[in-house]
Amino acid sequence: MPTRRELGMHEMWCGADTSGEPVWHVLTPDKTSTLCGVDKEEESPRRDTTDRHCFTCMKSFQTVVASR
Repeated sequence: MPTRRELGMHEMWCGADTSGEPVWHVLTPDKTSTLCGVDKEEESPRRDTTDRHCFTCMKSFQTVVASR
């Protein structure tokens, strides 16, 4: 059975938007950056919870899904 990496699956990561507020980003399959270009930082001990999503990541993810 193929791994997530082999399938090119994307995961979500809670990081900051340009104003510093927490948002959910979509990670690239290699898990080093987001679809909007933000470098993924190490997880902090404090996890912010939010219902907000990065619009740029979500739009890019929609394009990726539609192309498959």
